[in-house]
Amino acid sequence: MLERVTSYIISIAKDIITFPVTEDTKAEAALKFAQKQGFPDIVGVIDGTYIPILTPVGKLKSVYCNRHDIPSITLQAICDADKKFIDIFTGASGKIHDARVFKLFPIRDKLPIICGERYHILGDSAYPLREYLLTPYRDYGNLNNREQNFNKKLSGTRVLIENAFGLLKSRFRQLMRVDWHELDKSRDLIEIDDMEQHVLGNAVEEPDEMTLRIRGEAKRDRISAAIL
Repeated sequence: MLERVTSYIISIAKDIITFPVTEDTKAEAALKFAQKQGFPDIVGVIDGTYIPILTPVGKLKSVYCNRHDIPSITLQAICDADKKFIDIFTGASGKIHDARVFKLFPIRDKLPIICGERYHILGDSAYPLREYLLTPYRDYGNLNNREQNFNKKLSGTRVLIENAFGLLKSRFRQLMRVDWHELDKSRDLIEIDDMEQHVLGNAVEEPDEMTLRIRGEAKRDRISAAIL
């Protein structure tokens, strides 16, 4: 019975958790974010969190152990300014770094089209800097006022995804540890909880890494100068 209910809820998830893809919904999302820290043109903030699990049947515990030596899978999500999840991806081993999990994220290849040149999501330094994914300036003790201000506003905005994860785990205590050995069931349960909290969006081939980073740096510099 539980599996049937789980399958049904998963089948309607795509209608509940939706990424802003139209010009109107992107503009509305950006306006709400701008009211937080004055950071322009944001459509979402991204991060990952660990969901402790029982070691899946037939798998080695070490394959799923995160940096805290706890078997887990990663829930990577994007939320809006209201802390509602607008895209989720789960199932990757907790051993895998956030940047690698991001490469597996189905929406990743769609973000250049969805965001265009104007919009972007925000992430921490674990993520690759892109025109559509802005990250902090690396702080080696030599950041100027403009760069420090950018990092402060980015951090103050990005904390929303951390708050969203906190709310998720406080409302659905079963996510403190998912007691199913079957990985597919664990994944489904996490996606259901994400969707329930939300209730209480053509891939393109990317240019080379250097070109992507240069575009991201240029956009970050423009925005940091504008919000100083």
